[in-house]
Amino acid sequence: MTTEEFLDPTDSVAVPRKTAARLATLDGKVITLLDISKAKGDHLLDRVEELLRERAKPKAIVRKKKPTFARPAPEDLRAEILKTSDAVIEALAD
Repeated sequence: MTTEEFLDPTDSVAVPRKTAARLATLDGKVITLLDISKAKGDHLLDRVEELLRERAKPKAIVRKKKPTFARPAPEDLRAEILKTSDAVIEALAD
């Protein structure tokens, strides 16, 4: 039997790994949808936003975009999201 190993492709030196507890509900929360600037990521987030509006009762849905997918989000963008959001959904699509 073969054992499979999965490798995380993110650069752990550039952005230290952090974890957060999953929210019990998105109702009444400020949700940031973060477009990482990959092709068609905005299409995915459009659909995610539509579903959130149909199925949850968020206080607000905020759209943000990274300058490039090739680098971590700039510190000022991360700080703004952390300060103003209860949850973040990131899009990666091609």
